[in-house]
Amino acid sequence: MTIDRNSRNFSFPSQLGIFLGLIGAGLILGTLISAVLWLAMTGRPIMEMANDMLNPKYYNAIMMMQAVSTFFMFFLPVYIFALICYRNPSKFIGFNTNINFRQILLVIGILILTFPLSGALAEINKMIPIPKNLEIRFKAMEASRAAQEGALININSFPRYIFSMIIIGLLPGIFEEVCFRGGLQNIFTRWFKGPWPAIILTAVLFSVIHISYYGFLVRFALGIVLGLVFYYSGSIWLSIFFHFLYNGVQVTALYLTTMSGNKSTKDIEENFPLWAGVIALVLIIYAFIKFREISLLQKQKYVEEDISDPNDFQNWVKNNPKID
Repeated sequence: MTIDRNSRNFSFPSQLGIFLGLIGAGLILGTLISAVLWLAMTGRPIMEMANDMLNPKYYNAIMMMQAVSTFFMFFLPVYIFALICYRNPSKFIGFNTNINFRQILLVIGILILTFPLSGALAEINKMIPIPKNLEIRFKAMEASRAAQEGALININSFPRYIFSMIIIGLLPGIFEEVCFRGGLQNIFTRWFKGPWPAIILTAVLFSVIHISYYGFLVRFALGIVLGLVFYYSGSIWLSIFFHFLYNGVQVTALYLTTMSGNKSTKDIEENFPLWAGVIALVLIIYAFIKFREISLLQKQKYVEEDISDPNDFQNWVKNNPKID
């Protein structure tokens, strides 16, 4: 069994407890700071915030609140957790640049294929029969979500487009990947001694946290893809890159439709039929086979360069878990 010299030897249930406790504290702190920020930027009472957040007039305040709240809920707690439970928090989270150009190209290819797959999954999600009362509730939640997003869709200038790319595209990509892949998936992978249960469970939680029944399968699949990118590469930067591009394509589409005068809020994925999703899935599987091979070679190259004693390298090859 491989010994993790970076670990401070907290049990995995203890690690999960510390992790969740810090996430809860971050949620409370982020909410309080966001409320103060809202008052400072708008002068509007907190009791009116729910309605005011549907008003495009408060676009900047809404964006800043989102950035602050996600930082305190997703990023800061995970880094503090890693400081407590691991000697090198950056190493635990996966902040390493041991990547190559072929991995980046494959990530971009997988990203492109993700959109038709997401379209097919969104259609399947709609076909799943559910009780009428739940259907009414879920559709009401989707309508509320769409109304709130409507306040953010008016990306009507290039400066606002760049601002939106940072707040909606880049920062969630960093904060959510650090939390879900660098934090949760890392804990579960070590705990379960294997990647697949960890990736699947993390993907479920990643989808649930977005609170959208009709988007559940889409975000679950996205979580699986991001989990595989992180596990195979060992670098959080590649999953951040993927997540940023995924969000960035959405923001860019909104910007282009707004500037063209098209008021449609239809998601990009809705433009793809079911058969396109099936083809995309096959191609994604093939792309991940190649990505896994390239990533393993890259890891071995890195270890060869980093380990001077040949015996140590042979031990690494022997103990390194096979990529399933």
